[in-house]
Amino acid sequence: MTEPQTPAAMPAAVQAQQEPAKTSPAKAEGKPVKATAKTSPKVEPKPTKAEDKPKVEPVRPDRDAWARLATANNSSRSVNELLKKAGLSGWNVTRQPMAALVPSGKCTECDQPVGRKHTTGCLMLADLPSEKGLVEADHTTVPVEAPGVWSLVKSDPEADFGFRHIGTTTREANPVPIEVRGAILSEILRAVPGAKTGPAGPLWEGTGAFVSVRVPELVSVGKVDKVEMRAVLVNSLVPGRGSVVRVMPVHTGTQVVFPVTLPGVSDRVELTPDNDADARTTEASEALDLFHRFAEEFGEIANKLLRKKMTAKEFETFADAVLKDKPMPNQGAAPYRAHEVRTGVVGKLFRGEVDLTEKVKGTRWAALLAVMSWVQNIKPPKAAGDRGLQDRAHLAVFPAREGLNTAQTALTLLTADL
Repeated sequence: MTEPQTPAAMPAAVQAQQEPAKTSPAKAEGKPVKATAKTSPKVEPKPTKAEDKPKVEPVRPDRDAWARLATANNSSRSVNELLKKAGLSGWNVTRQPMAALVPSGKCTECDQPVGRKHTTGCLMLADLPSEKGLVEADHTTVPVEAPGVWSLVKSDPEADFGFRHIGTTTREANPVPIEVRGAILSEILRAVPGAKTGPAGPLWEGTGAFVSVRVPELVSVGKVDKVEMRAVLVNSLVPGRGSVVRVMPVHTGTQVVFPVTLPGVSDRVELTPDNDADARTTEASEALDLFHRFAEEFGEIANKLLRKKMTAKEFETFADAVLKDKPMPNQGAAPYRAHEVRTGVVGKLFRGEVDLTEKVKGTRWAALLAVMSWVQNIKPPKAAGDRGLQDRAHLAVFPAREGLNTAQTALTLLTADL
């Protein structure tokens, strides 16, 4: 996938075509002719209203961070159907006994020490050949049981023997499959009018996955803008990372995601690690309630931001505080160029000079969309190619730490005095 581009300038207007003036015989003979009132230089037409500002193609619905991490974005009829299309079904993660392989110093078949030759006909050489027939450390390893610790093994057709180790656990229970937890989202899909399946895909090198439900028409910002709400099930298969249902707004124009908490409203429901049907019924109810409360609260905040105008100076101060990439005089010309690019693009979005933000220009809502568009969709990622886009998308929805959550920082600054 290609990255959304910065607004391009409109092509120059085509010069008006004029009919050639009629000539007299004298003119035809090449005699000089004085300009008359009827002759005039060619004039370019004035730009129409449609040409007054650059046009930007609407951002495709697969540009948001969740969609970039997904292996499927289609509207499936059910959560289970989406899981299959995204390749998330049938992982079959189970606990298996675990042991350490410890070098014993002697061949486990012929009992010769390391560095000596194997005895004639030693079976170890058939499995692990040695160029000179000497005993090597690999020939001496013995399994030592690890009581109370299990290997988490996942089905993987591309791995040796069809299985892959993804982590360890001390819990005496298998991880809960995403197909089982998907019932929580199925309840939201059933209960919320207009809900549809959304992006889904693997996470953390196959040690987790996500699947989502989206509601396109749940939040209106004034009568000019829309925010789509997502309920995202994040299912972890390894200890140390919990499974949750997250509620997250996505702006339908710029495809910016907002991984934020609101005053008095969390953005997630923590899920029990146990495969407990009664607990899932409770979690589904909590997730549905949170989904509605979060949508209502975010809608109120977004509309307050839309009604609050912002001066160019206030916006510049805000953008510098959030993006923290102001030019430093002692770092040469490159930081200045980077700053000019950033301020130019972000400023156009704030001022409504592109059609994505034209109807909300000069407001705090436009300011929020402008800085988040830069961070999530326009600023070049650190790594090249798809890997860079994937890394940037991952950091957008899973900030490395609270202080790096640009969306939360920006929202907190903009709502401080509302």
